[in-house]
Amino acid sequence: MPLYEDVFNEQQTARGYPLFLWKYLVALILCASLAPVHASVRSEYEIKAAFFYNFTRFVNWTHLPDNESPLRACVIGDNPFGDLLEPLNGRKSQGRKLEITGPDDVSADHGCHVLFVSVSEARNLSGIVGAAHEQKLLTISDIPNFIDRGGIIGYIKQGNVIRFEINLRVANTLGLTIDSRLLELASRVIR
Repeated sequence: MPLYEDVFNEQQTARGYPLFLWKYLVALILCASLAPVHASVRSEYEIKAAFFYNFTRFVNWTHLPDNESPLRACVIGDNPFGDLLEPLNGRKSQGRKLEITGPDDVSADHGCHVLFVSVSEARNLSGIVGAAHEQKLLTISDIPNFIDRGGIIGYIKQGNVIRFEINLRVANTLGLTIDSRLLELASRVIR
């Protein structure tokens, strides 16, 4: 027992608790303080994923030939949703099966109908939006001022609330019809 007592006595702190116990408590407090930060980021994208799905339900593509083909939603750039869009894969939206994919670029026709543009692609936004307009895609992003730069639906954060804005003028030009219920929920609409 003398060996154990020597180790224990060497690891004592000013208050008489073993040093390993202090280290454990500090690590526990740090982990607990970081958990809400991670949870708030995840819940932000959970909300955005729910909006994403509802956007597909309240936008009509007048140029789509039939109701049988799937509705393909593409994410370009770093995917901030992680695996949050996976539950949408195969789900029905306006009678069509949703397919989630991630093309390398939008210059080629990947069969996308909805395009989420990641913040990582902000430098290339004008080219991406131009290609998306040619293909008549519903564009969605959380890049700041997205709808002012030619995008159709832009996520915005007002305090702790996730909202969205709509550029109806661009949508109408591309032959996309946005349901009035979605327009009423938007914090700003460009007409």
